[in-house]
Amino acid sequence: MINIDPVKALDDKVERLKKDLKSLTARIDNTQTDAAQQQLSTTNQLRDTNRKLTKTNDRITELAESVHRLERLLVALNRKVRAGETQKADFDDWPEITKAEIAKILAGQEAYARKTFTQQEAKNTRKAIAEYDRAAHIAIDAAEALTTLPPNAESLWRKKYDQWRTITQRTRPEAPDDNTHASDTVAKSAGNEAIAQARQKIRARIEDAVTRDLLFPAWFENMLGPAAPPGKADDWLYTATDVVLYRLLHDVTSPADALGSPPQEQGHRRTLHDRLVVECADYRRP
Repeated sequence: MINIDPVKALDDKVERLKKDLKSLTARIDNTQTDAAQQQLSTTNQLRDTNRKLTKTNDRITELAESVHRLERLLVALNRKVRAGETQKADFDDWPEITKAEIAKILAGQEAYARKTFTQQEAKNTRKAIAEYDRAAHIAIDAAEALTTLPPNAESLWRKKYDQWRTITQRTRPEAPDDNTHASDTVAKSAGNEAIAQARQKIRARIEDAVTRDLLFPAWFENMLGPAAPPGKADDWLYTATDVVLYRLLHDVTSPADALGSPPQEQGHRRTLHDRLVVECADYRRP
């Protein structure tokens, strides 16, 4: 019969566990060291890759700028070559569009900008004016009464004074002007007719220049590009007509800037200016 010492057996087992733990700790340390080295290597690779990407992006930017400069030089060279052998289009002188026609167009635009009353609005406004006038008469009577009230009539004095103050804090509505409304109607009609005729003349000259392959003015090409984009010829002609008309209406004479300085005030001119800027930018895209 074998006599087994339980204490000794437990000690042996503890020793084996210690060896296993030491071996496991060594393996973990080695694994952590390998992982740290791998992470460092990956980090260095990422840094190298980012540096290469940055250099590539800088190079692409330089190439894009070079291409843009080259395109502008080619456009300038093309203009010089064509200028020597091609007839130029004239989009600045328009004797067939008289100053009287331009004045009609501007007057029509001003008429559209003015507030117009509908029949119901005119009725409501006249009613408000009548109420204001009635209150004004009461206020005037109250003001006259203030000069005749006895000194001890304090409550009555306050009542009359409040009636007077009520009207002084209000503003009489502006009366609808039937004559102005009628004249605006005439101005709008004349302006619409004049602008239709002017646009027809301008478009015809632009179409003729395109057909004969004439050299466009510098301001025209700067704004609308050297030609109509594929599939957008009719839209391009419509916008080009409005650009020329804008120069005529607002006396823009810059040889390089088609629309001149942006208008500061809100209104028809500002709206048209902003629309033309957006549309022409789309036509100039490659």
